[in-house]
Amino acid sequence: MIGSTLFLFLGLALLLLGSNLLVTSTERFSSAYSISGFTASFFLIGIATSAPEIFVSIESAFQNKTILAIGNSIGSNIANIALVFCLSVFFIKQKDKVMILPKNMFIGMIILTLSFFLLILFDYLFNALDALILLLVFFFVLFFLDREENESDSTCKKNSKGFNLLKMSLLLLVGVFMLIYGSAYFIDGASQIAILFGVSSYTIGLTLTALGTSLPELAATIESARKNRTDFIIGNIVGSNIFNIAVAASVAGLINSAIINKTEFIRDISVLLIVSIFFYIIIKSDKTLIKTLYSSILVITYFVYIFFIFG
Repeated sequence: MIGSTLFLFLGLALLLLGSNLLVTSTERFSSAYSISGFTASFFLIGIATSAPEIFVSIESAFQNKTILAIGNSIGSNIANIALVFCLSVFFIKQKDKVMILPKNMFIGMIILTLSFFLLILFDYLFNALDALILLLVFFFVLFFLDREENESDSTCKKNSKGFNLLKMSLLLLVGVFMLIYGSAYFIDGASQIAILFGVSSYTIGLTLTALGTSLPELAATIESARKNRTDFIIGNIVGSNIFNIAVAASVAGLINSAIINKTEFIRDISVLLIVSIFFYIIIKSDKTLIKTLYSSILVITYFVYIFFIFG
C-alpha cells in the first residue's frame, strides 16, 4: 500500500514538473524565435502530449490490433476536447477574455477528421492505402498552416536571452519524459491501490487506464491555463488531435490493416465531430457564462458517453 501510494505521488509530481517544463520551454522557444504561441504549442506541446497515443498505436499494430489504435485515436481526441479542454476552461483566470482559434488550424483538424471518416466509411477497412492518403492530407494541412499570420501574444516578451536552442531542447525533452513516465507511474499506483480495495481489473481498465494517455494533455493544458496562455491550450488540443489521427492512426494502418465495426465507428466519429463544434463555440464566445456552461455540459456528457459505451 505504501509503495503504491509513493508511485501515485511520484507520478503526480512528475506530471506537474513535466508540464511546467514543457510549457516554460515552449514559451521561451516561441519568444526567442518570434514564433506565435499557437504554432509553437501546436508542434512542441501537441506532439509531446500525443507521444503516449503514438506509442500505444504502434504497439497495438505490431500485435495485430490496429483496431485498438484507431479506437485510441478517436477516443483520445474526444477526451482532449470534452474532458481536457473543458476542464482547463475552469482554470483560466480571465474567462471573459476572447480566445483566438486560428482558422487554418481548426479547418485542418476538421478536414483530417472527415477524411478519416470517409476513408473508413467506404469499406469499413483501414489499410496501408488509407493510411498513406491520410498522411498526404496531413502534409497538405501542414502546408497551409503557415498561410495564416498569427501575431505572438503580447505576454511573450523577448526574455529568452541566454537560452540557446540546445538548452531549450533539453528542457523540452526532460518535460516530455516526465509527462510520459509521470502518467505511467500515476496509473500504476492508482491501479495497485484500486486492486487492494477490491476493484476489478475490468473497471480499472475502463477508468484509470483510459485516463492514462490523456494525463499529459491535461497536465499541460492546466499549466497553460494557470499561466493564462490560452493560445497554448488551443494549440495543444488542436495539435494533439491532428497528430493522433495523422500519425498515431496512420502509422498503425501502415503496419497492419483493421476491419472496423460500422455502428461503433459512426457513433464515435459523430461524437468527435459534435464536440469539435462545441469546441469552436466555446472558444468564439466572449461570455463567461457560455464558456462555463458549455464546458460543464461537455464534461458531464463525456462521462455519460463512457458509461453508455461500457454500461
